[in-house]
Amino acid sequence: MQSTFLNDFVGFFEREWSSKKSSVKGLKSPILALFRYTLGFDGQGENSLAVRKIGFAIMFNKIKPGDLDAQYQAIHDAEQLAIKIISRMRYESFNSDHFLYNAFLKDSVEIKPVELSSGDFGVDVLFNMKNKQPLKVDFSDWKDLESTC
Repeated sequence: MQSTFLNDFVGFFEREWSSKKSSVKGLKSPILALFRYTLGFDGQGENSLAVRKIGFAIMFNKIKPGDLDAQYQAIHDAEQLAIKIISRMRYESFNSDHFLYNAFLKDSVEIKPVELSSGDFGVDVLFNMKNKQPLKVDFSDWKDLESTC
């Protein structure tokens, strides 16, 4: 929301992309689209880390299907914008007051070109974040476990 270079946003669901794209307003490039979120765990015992894989795309739409130069330019431009976002995330990962503090794993970043549908070109960006996530059983949640003092 604070960027000066993104004009639209789409959430996790493909139907939101389709709905916004076909609306009267449409989608205005460049677009930030969230598209993936998975949660895994790492660590020993109760000292587990939640490792979240987050994916977003930077997309340009209304690129003519036969215009290869414009398609390649859209992918190039999207990559440059993705790097700006990743750079901001890395910056915030050093700010102890920010939710990304010490969570963003820069070495996990992957950027790949993508064509969503005819006329929509850009890049997919995948990265991992980590934070403490204790895996401690709450005995009150389970009928078959006895509470311990």
